[in-house]
Amino acid sequence: MKKYFIYITVLFISLFSIIPSINAEDKCTSVELNDLMNEASKVTVTIEFVYNNINEVVGFNYLVYNVPNDMYVTYYGIPTEEEEEQEEDYSGEGPVEDPIQILEVDRETGIGKLFDPNLEDSYKVTFTVYKTVSNCNSPLKTINVRKVKYNKFSELEQCKYDGMEDFIYCQKWIDSDFIYGDSVVIDKINKQVEKNKTKTTSICYSCGENEKNNDIYETIVKIRYYSIIGLSIGIVIDLITIVVLFKKVGDYEL
Repeated sequence: MKKYFIYITVLFISLFSIIPSINAEDKCTSVELNDLMNEASKVTVTIEFVYNNINEVVGFNYLVYNVPNDMYVTYYGIPTEEEEEQEEDYSGEGPVEDPIQILEVDRETGIGKLFDPNLEDSYKVTFTVYKTVSNCNSPLKTINVRKVKYNKFSELEQCKYDGMEDFIYCQKWIDSDFIYGDSVVIDKINKQVEKNKTKTTSICYSCGENEKNNDIYETIVKIRYYSIIGLSIGIVIDLITIVVLFKKVGDYEL
């Protein structure tokens, strides 16, 4: 009996001594992880406007470059129709989580493209790089991209005046909502227009009265042009008259 007890004890000791060695072989070392992170560091993400055939913005493309063949990229943060419905019906019981999706990548070029048609909202989109098959399951690189949204205030006629296109509340694309309400933003835009008028004569070239303003501007330019010509002719005539008078006075004295 004692003999069997010794055998069983030895067997258990052998098993427990083998398990740590197996885990040690499967464990991701810091050197391996560092090499993978260096490789993943080359992955970059850019965002570009997408236009239709009449040059209107219809969405955005997220372009992910330099994805190695043995790696993949996940993304989340782009609201889907299902998520929007969830948020509308949200009862407050637990978080509404963004689904993590895998980006489709062209393995020949190492480029992934993702289209986002949302023009009305601004949000952060997160891209994460992983090794395809590895005992290093940690994220190798995380890239956050902030998508812009269309600024509804840019449609105001006040924002179409010359010099207003760069004013913060008139910019066509913004990366976050304004902290003020609509009435305050409009008031700030109106004040900026008046401020610009005190500095220089500002004409609205793209308002509803665009053609009328252009006609006024062209008329002003023509008036200035002909005034300069008329003034020049008058000066020449005066000079000729003075010369003639001086000549007559000289002849008279002689």
